[in-house]
Amino acid sequence: MLIFVFLIIFSAVSYLYFKTKQIRSPRPVEKQWQASRAGIALGVGIGLFGINQLFLFNFEMSSDLIVTYIIAAAFILVGFGSAWLRYKAFKQLTPFLAKENEEWDKYEKQQS
Repeated sequence: MLIFVFLIIFSAVSYLYFKTKQIRSPRPVEKQWQASRAGIALGVGIGLFGINQLFLFNFEMSSDLIVTYIIAAAFILVGFGSAWLRYKAFKQLTPFLAKENEEWDKYEKQQS
C-alpha cells in the first residue's frame, strides 16, 4: 500500500525534525517536550510499518504466514504503545512549557 509508505516516510521526517529541534533547544522542559513529540512520530512510524507488513505479506501462500502475523503484531503493539506513552508525556509537559516560556522571557529581559 502506497499510502502506508508515504505515512512511514512522513513520520521518519517528522522524527528527525523534532529530534533536531530537541537538540538545538537550550531549555530543559522544551527538550523533553520535543523528545515526546519525536517519540510520537517514531512510534506511529513503527506501528504503520507493522500494518504495512500485514498488507505486504498477506497474499503469500506459505507456512510462514503466522510468523509474519506475530512479527507485524509486535511492531504494531510496540509502535502504537510507545506513541501512546509519549502522547501522555506530551500532554503532561505542555503546561510546564508555557510556564518555562514565561520564565525564559523574564530571564532574557533581565539579561538585556
